[in-house]
Amino acid sequence: MYVASLSSLHGQDRWNIEGRVFDDATRLPISGVNVIVRGEKSGAMTDTTGYFALQFQSGDPRVLVFSHVAYQKQARRIAFDSTRAAGFRIYLVSDTVKLGEVVVTAKRQLVPTKTAEKRAVLTIAGDEFERLGEERMERALKYFLPFIVKRPEERSRKGGEDFTLYVNGEWKESLTLDEVDPFSVRRVLVWEYWGVAGDIDMFPLGFPPHGTKRVVLIETSVK
Repeated sequence: MYVASLSSLHGQDRWNIEGRVFDDATRLPISGVNVIVRGEKSGAMTDTTGYFALQFQSGDPRVLVFSHVAYQKQARRIAFDSTRAAGFRIYLVSDTVKLGEVVVTAKRQLVPTKTAEKRAVLTIAGDEFERLGEERMERALKYFLPFIVKRPEERSRKGGEDFTLYVNGEWKESLTLDEVDPFSVRRVLVWEYWGVAGDIDMFPLGFPPHGTKRVVLIETSVK
């Protein structure tokens, strides 16, 4: 757990956090790292020296999430202590996971091509889940996709409006959503099929699987 400082501005207390982000292998600073406060709308981005700073009006403990497209996401819990100086270092590990161009395997793995990605009707970045702060994936996805993610009892009944779910390319029952940690999400892609000529090409698999009209792919940093 890291400790940040307490300062005073115009007679009012302010709680400050500052730090620098480095590459774990090269020890060089990383610019463009998103620093998000879990469950809040506040955040920052590192500059060319890897430096960032945040300021708060309360000294409640917080969780900072560090994310960059080329690195694995990290979360750090921060506590405030007026007797210690602000500032700490974070080392991010390079993310070597790459998206493949293979469309389908013998196990019907869903790995979208670049063309399929462009045909997605919606893309949700992992940072959005951090900002939302919801710990259950079922409720988080229902917040982002209210017209797709119906209540479990509606999805499970015969003739109900369900969707096809893939997690890291593997098909899953939609009722297993809560097995996914929302804070591990890298991105979510959504495709739709309405039976119109040409729509079938919108699906990375080349067809609307499992008889549903929508496909949701969740990619996480935990394989």
